Amino acid sequence: MNAGAEIVNDISALSWDTQMAGTCVRLKCGVVLMHTRGRPAEWKRLPPLVPGEVVPVVKAGLAESLRRADEAAIELDRVVIDPGYGFGKSFEENYPVLARQGELRELGRPVLAGVSRKSFLGRTLADLYGGKDPPVSERGNATLAATTASILAGAHIVRVHDVRAAVEAARIADAILGGRVSGC
Repeated sequence: MNAGAEIVNDISALSWDTQMAGTCVRLKCGVVLMHTRGRPAEWKRLPPLVPGEVVPVVKAGLAESLRRADEAAIELDRVVIDPGYGFGKSFEENYPVLARQGELRELGRPVLAGVSRKSFLGRTLADLYGGKDPPVSERGNATLAATTASILAGAHIVRVHDVRAAVEAARIADAILGGRVSGC
């Protein structure tokens, strides 16, 4: 914050660091609460979720995070929620979240989607790359598709690596959602 940052992006949604909520209150900063299922060392051992359970699990987890933020006196108008693509979710579990991401808007906070270059995109493309996930550098087109899908599914904010391409994709998605292009 002393260097000019205005937002804390907490991948544990206030659950790993007992001082995080108080620090955010004191700093009066923006807060991204991301859904994470388990801790990174546990992810490969987590049991898969039952099909149809993924979105309710993510939504319930984010609702609990919002409750913790509210109890800690974090101003909720400073809070953005993130479904946490890839964080404790198997390859197959990310797509239902993306498809039904709009349901997270029911929690009353803006939704941030960070799908850029994620491994689940690479896994989807593996058959096009001789059965291997393409390297991160080859996931640009998949990133644009997933970023556009996330906006169409209700994301207010997208976290990206390739800014210019994402701005262009967002412009098209926004035009689709608005039903028109300005100047037309």
